[in-house]
Amino acid sequence: MVPVTNTSRIMDGHEWPYLVKGNKLPLAANMTFSDEPGIYIPGEFGVRLEDDMHITESGAELLTRQSPSLEQPFA
Repeated sequence: MVPVTNTSRIMDGHEWPYLVKGNKLPLAANMTFSDEPGIYIPGEFGVRLEDDMHITESGAELLTRQSPSLEQPFA
């Protein structure tokens, strides 16, 4: 399994800041991020999920609907 890849979402593709170990930039209101964990089996396949979140004054707001369960993966 690969580590979680967090990226900011602005207008186009992946831009800085990345939420990675060593990045000391504090999260601030009005930042929007994509959290993209994935698993890849070399030579076979890979799967990556994308959860989008918006940082507000009172915390994070998840923009992606969550799956009801592993048995029902699509919200």
